[in-house]
Amino acid sequence: MPESSSTESTCADRRDSRLLTLLLVILSGVAWLLSWPPLDLWAMSFLWAALLIRAAIGARGAWWLAACCLVVYALAWAWLVRWSSNVSVPGFPAMAIYSGLWMVFFAVVYRRIQRMEVNWPMAITAPIAWLAMEYLRAEIMFGAWPWYLAGLPLVNWPVLVQVADLGGVWMASLLVVCIGAALAEWMRPRPRVRRAWISTVVAGVFLLFTITYGLVRLSAPEGPVLGRVLLVQTNLPLDNKLGWSFENQLEDVGGFMDLTASGLSDAGGADLVVWPEAMLPGIGFNQDISRALDDRGEMGEWLRFWPRRMRAFVEGVGTPVLTGTDTWSGELETRGEDESRWLASTIRYNSATLLDDGPVQSYHKVFPTPFGERLPWIDAWPWLREKLLDLGARGMVLNLDPGPEPVLLELDGPGDGSLLMSTPICFEATIPSVTRDLARPAGATRVADVLVNLTNDGWLGDVDGARVAHAQAARFRTIELRRPMLRCVNTGQTAWYDSSGREVASLPMREPGCLLAEPRADSRRTLYGLIGNLVPMICLALAALLFLLTFLRPRST
Repeated sequence: MPESSSTESTCADRRDSRLLTLLLVILSGVAWLLSWPPLDLWAMSFLWAALLIRAAIGARGAWWLAACCLVVYALAWAWLVRWSSNVSVPGFPAMAIYSGLWMVFFAVVYRRIQRMEVNWPMAITAPIAWLAMEYLRAEIMFGAWPWYLAGLPLVNWPVLVQVADLGGVWMASLLVVCIGAALAEWMRPRPRVRRAWISTVVAGVFLLFTITYGLVRLSAPEGPVLGRVLLVQTNLPLDNKLGWSFENQLEDVGGFMDLTASGLSDAGGADLVVWPEAMLPGIGFNQDISRALDDRGEMGEWLRFWPRRMRAFVEGVGTPVLTGTDTWSGELETRGEDESRWLASTIRYNSATLLDDGPVQSYHKVFPTPFGERLPWIDAWPWLREKLLDLGARGMVLNLDPGPEPVLLELDGPGDGSLLMSTPICFEATIPSVTRDLARPAGATRVADVLVNLTNDGWLGDVDGARVAHAQAARFRTIELRRPMLRCVNTGQTAWYDSSGREVASLPMREPGCLLAEPRADSRRTLYGLIGNLVPMICLALAALLFLLTFLRPRST
């Protein structure tokens, strides 16, 4: 039976006490933490969403709701991102508070939207509002911060995430918040029964479609093996980026070479060896820079030591090697004064370089990690940049340049064809739009056959849950693009994923080792590959419209 407008608009008796609002937010924060690695209780995703939405719609005042959410979720985020204290002690609380503020933003905005006299089911309005917020955080604001998106834990239940090839990882987030909103409808002290049932039907239909679609996509036959790839997991701490002495380089890189040779022997050979991000010291393989060092005497010879030794190693093992390294470019400059002078280049890239018996191929990272390799927005003011580095990241430079354009690396295949590799470096693989553009650069006639993600997670310290979360965020790219992914990671987690996001094999974390991967081809094209982030863009536009309507339409008291 339709409910009267007076019933719909009488809200005073439905407002929660401050204590109840705080309790709901605390329970939501606990469920949020339980859903993430290392516990990975993915079903908790639906519960935290339900509790947060319930707290938002029942709160007496926006300020109390905001304060509860900020305290609880800043503490929850602090636990998840505690590894950031290894990089910057002042940056750690800033990162936790910034991340928590997005939860505040959603709760307060959605509370305002719900107080309008619009009887849309929450299973529709809540996912729209959430995805608008999530898209802003993940791809727009301060460079990007795409870890810990609502739908990411569902990757451990593959049938629920195959819809990512339609609209991206955002579809999994929509599912989480849609089901959470339907639960929240029934959590009201006096549920609006008709609207609660509508929300339940909406969530049920979405879930049924997701499962059916997932079963169909998971039943696709496997393609042929693309080749044999040996992934070499190194185990170096963070400080190799901050101060890697030449003596330590000799010991560490020599160990990588021995590990690689042993792994090739145990595997009976491979078509390609992959090393993680930034594991080869030196200036890279830019021929212009190398020639410019000809008249620099001993300094020039020292700078070219590692490129020359790596070439000799590749020739010795008789196997192409894809390695992470810096690349100097531009012009050489002498910096410093008197005896403290040193050589530097005007441009430095973070690169993935393929070495075989042909010309050197390199992809230069086009999206340097925000606050790890660059300071978004702040880089425009050098004086402010220096002060912030002195305050929060002393000893770090954060001056890597973005690469000129995405490129695919091509390796002669084991058969008659060639293997096209897209090589997102570290953080790039967690950003949907970036990896999509890397897999098929502008002007390319083919999509990459495989995604090879080179990563250095030494900066995560002993927080293995963050390593799993990093991999979790990257795995969705395999479904969005229907391409297998090989992740080669310093300190782990090195792993091989198929084109449905399923983990085929992995190595233990924080242990050196080798993993032989045999990825299989997948010729399927995806809707996400065609439309990109259209789904969250539409949600952002709708959420903005709903928010603007709150200033024009009457709201309940």
